Amino acid sequence: MSAGIKGHTGSRTRSMLFYGGDCFFLMLIGSMGAVVMWQMHEWLAALAAAMIAGMVLAMVIQMSLALAAAPLLGSIESMTPSMVVAMLSPMVVCVCHMAGCELSRRAALTLGLIFGTVMYVLLLFYGKLYRRRLHRFFPTS
Repeated sequence: MSAGIKGHTGSRTRSMLFYGGDCFFLMLIGSMGAVVMWQMHEWLAALAAAMIAGMVLAMVIQMSLALAAAPLLGSIESMTPSMVVAMLSPMVVCVCHMAGCELSRRAALTLGLIFGTVMYVLLLFYGKLYRRRLHRFFPTS
C-alpha cells in the first residue's frame, strides 16, 4: 500500500491520508462490484448471463476507477488489490444467489464494503511482514 513520506512536515498526516484513501478506494471497488452483480441478477433471468454481464461490468468499473486513482495512489497500489476485490465481491453475490439466498441491495453493498476492508487489512499485514523480511536481510544500520 502507499508508503508514508518521511522527512517532511506533516508526514504523519500525509501518511494517514494515503492509508485512508487506500482503504476507501478498496471499499468503493468492493461495494460497486457487489451492487453491479446484484443488479445483474435482478435484471437477467439466466444465471450464466447475469454472471458474465456482472463480472464484465464490475471489471470495467474497477479498471476505470483504478486508472483514475493511479496518479494519486500509484498504479500498482491501486490496480492489483482492486482487481482481487472486484472479482471476489461479485462472486460472493453469485454464490449467495446460487445457494438460494436472495440478497437485498443493502446486503450486497455491505458485503462489498466488508471485502474491501478485509483486503485492505490483508495488504497492511502483508506489507508489515515484507518490510520485516527486508530489514532482516538488508539491515539499515
